[in-house]
Amino acid sequence: MIQVNPFAHGKQPPLNGDGSGGLPMAAQRAGTVSVATLSGLVLTLVAAELLAPRWVQSLGLDVWNFHALREEARITREHSVAVEAERVRLRREVEASGHTANRLIDGRITLADAIDELEPILQHRVGFECAWLQDPPPTFRHSVARYIINRVEATLEAKPEQRTVVSARLKAEYDALK
Repeated sequence: MIQVNPFAHGKQPPLNGDGSGGLPMAAQRAGTVSVATLSGLVLTLVAAELLAPRWVQSLGLDVWNFHALREEARITREHSVAVEAERVRLRREVEASGHTANRLIDGRITLADAIDELEPILQHRVGFECAWLQDPPPTFRHSVARYIINRVEATLEAKPEQRTVVSARLKAEYDALK
């Protein structure tokens, strides 16, 4: 295999002052100084922003807009607290609905009793009234009844015989609702 020397035609590789290849020492020093200066400037701006934010804003040096970012972070924290509270509330509603459905399945309460338990809870659930847009129930009590019946049927999904018996009982109770 023939090797080609790129410097065979009289061209010489760039040399440092000591005869080694690479950038000249002056260029390396200039690059190091530039990086150090830029890093120092950035650190100074960040420190000034943290220590004297109003002064930095008055001079127009707030290039990262820290004030707005802090405000956005505060709003996000408040929003996450509200979302967590809503998640906890919804989980409690679902648990209460599950306990009510189990008692309804076992025949310990009637559909009317289940409605009385869940109606105050579900009145404040956002979007609950939109569950049956195609076939809206005549009253909110009927909406709660449909919700709990659906919950019972989902609970008994793996027990088709029991589901048939309980569903027939609940349908009769639903038809008798006023």
